[in-house]
Amino acid sequence: MTNKTIYTYLFFIILGTSVLNAQVWKNPDAKIDDRVESLLKEMTLEEKVSYCGSRIPAIERLNIPNFEWYGEALHGLKAWNCTQFPQNIALGSTWNPDLMFDVATAISNEARALKNQGQKEVMMFSPTVNMARDPRWGRNEECYSEDPFLMSEIARMYVRGMQGNDPKYLKTVTTVKHFVANNVEKRREFSHSLVRDIDLYEYYFPAYKTCIIDEEATGIMTGLNGVNGVPCSANNWLVNDVLRKEWGFKGYVIADWAAVQGLEKRMRFAKTQEEAAAMAIKSGIDQECYRHKTKPAPFVTALKPAIEQGLLTEEELDVSVKRLLRLRFMTGDFDDPSLNPYSKIPKSVLESETHKKIALKAAEQSIVLLKNNNILPLKKDIKNIAVIGPFADRCWLGIYSGNPKSKITPLEGIQKSVNGKVNYAEGCSVTGADDDQIKIAEAVEIAKKANTVVLVVGNDESTATETRDRLSLKLPGNQHQLIKAVSAVNKNVVLVLVPSGSTSIGWEQENLPGIICAWPNGQEQGTALANVLFGDVNPGGKLSTTWVKSEKQLPHLHDYNVKTWKDDYGPEVSRTYMYSKTDPLYPFGFGLSYTQFEISELTLSKKTIKPMNNLEVNVKVSNIGDMDGDEIVQVYVRDVEAEHIVPIKSLKGFKRVHVPAGESKTVSINLPYEAFSYYDVSSKEFKVEEGKFEILIGQSSEKIVAQKTLMVKGGTIPKISVGQKSGYFNAKDKNRTKNWDYLYAGNSIGNTKNNQNNDTEFEWIEYEIVFIDPGVYVSSWDAELNFSEASKEAEIVSSMSGVEIDSHTILNNQRKLQIKIPIPPEYGKPVRLRIKTVNGKVKHKSIKIIPPGNKKPFVITKVIAKSE
Repeated sequence: MTNKTIYTYLFFIILGTSVLNAQVWKNPDAKIDDRVESLLKEMTLEEKVSYCGSRIPAIERLNIPNFEWYGEALHGLKAWNCTQFPQNIALGSTWNPDLMFDVATAISNEARALKNQGQKEVMMFSPTVNMARDPRWGRNEECYSEDPFLMSEIARMYVRGMQGNDPKYLKTVTTVKHFVANNVEKRREFSHSLVRDIDLYEYYFPAYKTCIIDEEATGIMTGLNGVNGVPCSANNWLVNDVLRKEWGFKGYVIADWAAVQGLEKRMRFAKTQEEAAAMAIKSGIDQECYRHKTKPAPFVTALKPAIEQGLLTEEELDVSVKRLLRLRFMTGDFDDPSLNPYSKIPKSVLESETHKKIALKAAEQSIVLLKNNNILPLKKDIKNIAVIGPFADRCWLGIYSGNPKSKITPLEGIQKSVNGKVNYAEGCSVTGADDDQIKIAEAVEIAKKANTVVLVVGNDESTATETRDRLSLKLPGNQHQLIKAVSAVNKNVVLVLVPSGSTSIGWEQENLPGIICAWPNGQEQGTALANVLFGDVNPGGKLSTTWVKSEKQLPHLHDYNVKTWKDDYGPEVSRTYMYSKTDPLYPFGFGLSYTQFEISELTLSKKTIKPMNNLEVNVKVSNIGDMDGDEIVQVYVRDVEAEHIVPIKSLKGFKRVHVPAGESKTVSINLPYEAFSYYDVSSKEFKVEEGKFEILIGQSSEKIVAQKTLMVKGGTIPKISVGQKSGYFNAKDKNRTKNWDYLYAGNSIGNTKNNQNNDTEFEWIEYEIVFIDPGVYVSSWDAELNFSEASKEAEIVSSMSGVEIDSHTILNNQRKLQIKIPIPPEYGKPVRLRIKTVNGKVKHKSIKIIPPGNKKPFVITKVIAKSE
């Protein structure tokens, strides 16, 4: 064989090997790590860098389309025509992880349906597991609980339902946020949370750890804040040491909005953007959340210069890009759809009857009865009922919500449930307006004539949202004045709260006969409320946070200490039912029922617990009242011989159980050895201090109805990481084997009966609007419709993407009309606003769009489409 033949032979071997390697990433049967390596080798430096932002451009030469790594699914997809479930603080109040799994399955099915239609990707920025440690926090409603165990158990089932149970493919990518101790909105991009290690490990970390180790969540979002002097998005200890090394996290980490840019611009932690980018990559950050119509993320812009300046190597960047590519392979983005079971999810699941029934069930189970002096349930044959309040004819969904076709307000739910006359008055605005006194007078007049008043009040994004903390726990505006004025003329008042958390209603608790906490409770909230008011549903929800009497009972908002703490600079500091010694308005775990439950016959499987042994707690729950209902058995643990600061009591087990009237059920709850542990700061391990512990059975954290003492032997809890499981992980949980379509058993998939807008009989016009990111979170923008002509009392209805917004009457000679427009799920993309005339004649002139913040208003005169 000549040298030329040998060289030719070797050339073709090398060429063949290269071709085979180039195809590995396209081979669905290849190992995922090999596929990732194969695609990475095909990518240029610029293409790798582009993966580190939310908007990823196409790689046309590889036939890879552009991609958006951005989705919101807090309690329903932030999208058009998707089911909106109760806000997270409401879902936490169900104390029902199985129901959370159903909700998450429905949400993720809708996400996949949109992806299958080419409308959306499945990279979701949820769940929020920041602890609800302080109700003044603007995003408090996004959290499930103030308690780390309840938070963990609800969050784990969200992750499980969202990611699905297929052994190969992810249904959606979950991104657990915001890591960590991120509970202040004002100047959050500049602030640092000062937190002791013991509070981090015992209070702020557990829900993240559960999601990551037990449920193998795929992503983490770091907070905009810093922790103990180091920004979260450059915090090597938090991300590399704790998340990746200690917990074995293999997923991706994304910095919250422009947080890498903030390392220089706001935190002053880096001198340049290039240095900030290098810091982030070296600290384990893979991506920066940032969407702009034309600009890439600041992180993306700075990475290549950082490499050119020698601050970072391409090999270090590759580590991050591999993690991002891996998730795209796991979602099946590069495989034939026929191989992926989730590609079969049809569009008919969107806001389907099946999903709306789950939303209704969740809303019903979340409602908490706070007071009932024999006024509830109401009779359906009531002759005259007054429905009053700024939230009475409003279906407030809470922050980070989408826009469903169907929304039932409290007023609508009540109107459908009663036979008598229903009168409505707004009563006042949410935050106070010039005409509030006139509205209060109108409310008083209808209250005088009513047999019963249902008064619906609360707070919304105008007082608590992202970028805005609550200044007070009182009802905003003139709502307290409205309540007192109405109750002065009618003693049969049922107060319904739609709050973001603990609300100061001390006077109301003393003076009103009935109080219900109904939350921002999803699109079926009106039906759920009516079902509870009129006794079709027995309320069984319980508070997942402590409700304090006022903000005066709380430490400073910026104080992240949880345990009891006292120094020379101020009063004793402590938070939550676990440590606070203040007398609350309503305790953690509190909630009444229309029936009575008795818990008895507490038995423990052991008198002494040895290291790493479990304890089984058994009780009998008896419904001794006249109505079927749900009780939530709460198991608390107290260390009675501790030599260090421990909780007064801490929740370690719970179960929601349905018991028919006159019947009893036995409830068994398993407590693993780690339920008795504490974090030892010296050894950096969880340990159990040998001694006596009490098992406390509660109907709330304050109402302890049974207790027993047992001995627990001392020991150390073995450290675990991804691939291992905690003592609370239940491998036999039926939710771990369910397929995506189990919700629809016996029904056609989705069973959709949405009412489509029928505008053929009406005149309509459409404006096209491109919404720009205002830099602050709002759920709606202000706008002004301008008319050149309008007949007397003409009526119009506004809608976007088939979702009705509101109806309006144009008064005589009125030529301008103020309206609210819900923001679309995505900025920078044109959306059509339809204005339909349902009565009279209207000639449109223009629409003025008024963005929030400092953005300038703009006027649109062009009608993009109109009825024939």
